Amino acid sequence: MPPPILQSLLILLLFTIIPNSIEAVKCLDCVGRNCMGNFCEGDYCVLAHYAPRWGTVEWGEPRVVKGCMSGKMLRKDVRSHCETVDDNGEEVFTCFCDNKDYCNGDKAAQKLEIQPIPLLTCVCEGSHCKSSTCFGELCSYVKNHRTKETEQGCVNASVPLVERRSAGACMMPPITGAMHHTVAKSAEDLLFTESCICGTDYCNSEKPEITVKENMKCDAFVRAEVLGNKMVSRNVTCTGEYCFKAKISSEIGHMTSYSTMGCASFIDDAQLAEELNPIGCAKFESENIQVEACLQTDDKRAIGRARANAEVTSPKRKSKAKSGKKPAKMEVSYDDEDEDAGAEEEEKAPRRKSKSKSRTPEREEEKEEEEAPPSKDEAEEEGEEESDTKKEEQEATTQHYIFERPTIAPVPEEDSNITIISVFLLIIVGIVLSGIVYKLELHKRLFRSSYDTVAGG
Repeated sequence: MPPPILQSLLILLLFTIIPNSIEAVKCLDCVGRNCMGNFCEGDYCVLAHYAPRWGTVEWGEPRVVKGCMSGKMLRKDVRSHCETVDDNGEEVFTCFCDNKDYCNGDKAAQKLEIQPIPLLTCVCEGSHCKSSTCFGELCSYVKNHRTKETEQGCVNASVPLVERRSAGACMMPPITGAMHHTVAKSAEDLLFTESCICGTDYCNSEKPEITVKENMKCDAFVRAEVLGNKMVSRNVTCTGEYCFKAKISSEIGHMTSYSTMGCASFIDDAQLAEELNPIGCAKFESENIQVEACLQTDDKRAIGRARANAEVTSPKRKSKAKSGKKPAKMEVSYDDEDEDAGAEEEEKAPRRKSKSKSRTPEREEEKEEEEAPPSKDEAEEEGEEESDTKKEEQEATTQHYIFERPTIAPVPEEDSNITIISVFLLIIVGIVLSGIVYKLELHKRLFRSSYDTVAGG
């Protein structure tokens, strides 16, 4: 085979393989559970929730948002999965994926692994509380150092990306507008407000103790626009373990923007979310919302401690329980909350947002519902659940999977399959073409030698 043909084949193979290896994943870029709007490209596709909040006040309805996330704060080996409230994966509130294009669509997300995230029991004290405890994704302890006022309560994810990196930290000013409860009324107040976020039951009974060295000197300010009113604080400095920057721009609700810079210091055992690196920047982009967050430090010990405390997870496949079975429904109280919030007609995923919207002021009702003795219907339902559970335990797992495996659509690997097929086709075409060229060259040589022999004779 002549060398030029080999070079051409190698070039074709490189142009076929390299773009697929470095090409960003394509994602849905729209607002709504079943939306099919615009498209974007990034490192990962994301399905998340956004709630425009200022303290405990909602400035618009929580919405499901789909978009792209990119940046150095994101790990390169994030597994494709969804985080859910329940073990069955029915109430999804965050998904990360890069296994195929448009994997953040509703149907595609249903095929991803699930990671149940239990709600925490937190101490609740302040004007926003109706009882001594509340339930949420994170617990908070907030202190206004100017007025000495403190409040405790629950914080639920209101913005994609930002709260995930702030878990286990004390920040000043708060990194989002949803972390100060009612102790701050203006952007200037937030400069003196310290918000501590932690991730274990009752971890906010006292202010989390920061014992690490705080060697970073950072700029601090807050800018926000709510209902057309712009709030701007002074520019000051603060010291902490990390310097942070966050910027949120949104067309959803009445809080158009929230930008801040400040300091953050983490408790010793603060857990780092599995998809994040300790430092760097990351950006989430969707149709009507853009979120950017950065964390930086020169403290190598802080970076090493964060890596050592990286989250370790146990992924699951969605349970294929019988359609009539309703296992351990903690969601019963969520349904009540959704009705109170007026958002029960939304899709299932926004129910997570509805919880974020009204969870803090309604924790007491939820607790009362949980403590209240079950009704007759509930008792019968629980009896049926227990009997169903016992039956399932008695069944052999092989029979269960033999029945269900054909019903689970395999996760398509279209890009990799197309690449492999393209490579093989190119190789075959190259071999055929090179053979034809070689044969033509051979015929030319034979014809020329025959002509030379006849001419010479």
